[in-house]
Amino acid sequence: MSKSPATGRASEPTSAQLRELFAQIESGRVTKERLQEFLRGKGLNFPSYTVPVNYDLTVEQLVQAGGYDWVGDGNTSAHFPLNESGQEQVEIFVMPIAQIMSTEVVIANMVAFELQRPNVKQGLSLGVHCPDLQREGPIVILCEPWRRPGGSVFVPCLNRDGSNRYLHLGWVGSGWHPAWRFAAVRRSVARSSFAGQVSLST
Repeated sequence: MSKSPATGRASEPTSAQLRELFAQIESGRVTKERLQEFLRGKGLNFPSYTVPVNYDLTVEQLVQAGGYDWVGDGNTSAHFPLNESGQEQVEIFVMPIAQIMSTEVVIANMVAFELQRPNVKQGLSLGVHCPDLQREGPIVILCEPWRRPGGSVFVPCLNRDGSNRYLHLGWVGSGWHPAWRFAAVRRSVARSSFAGQVSLST
């Protein structure tokens, strides 16, 4: 596992910079080109971690390999199916947010950085190979979600309680608090990731 900055710059984004960025995205006042220019000018970055992903393992095996102190029901292959095989090295970024925002806006931010949503095995591999990351703050694996029969939509979340590591399901329909961070992968190497919106209809 190795760590690198997302843009090669050493500075971290400030809360004010992130708020300005998210406000421009939500207002729709900027084009993709202007937004990319804005990002370059602000020097925004966040860390990335290169981890091995073994697609031949099941979701259950990856959950067990994560060595969590507590695992919520629903983190199964039946709820998060993925038709992939083989192995690869994937660079996974941990993207922060600076204000409460919807899943759609979080995904728009990923796209602005030329990133996209991870698949479930990429996200769970981050928990396996970088176990201390979630102790620094919770991380959402915004993969293709599980929709319960009643219509509610959930994704896996790497969380904490003190030094204990949790893996639970987070409800996609609610707004995300700034304490949350989001796993994301480069669009060019995400074999089974999903760049589009998460459907929230019930």
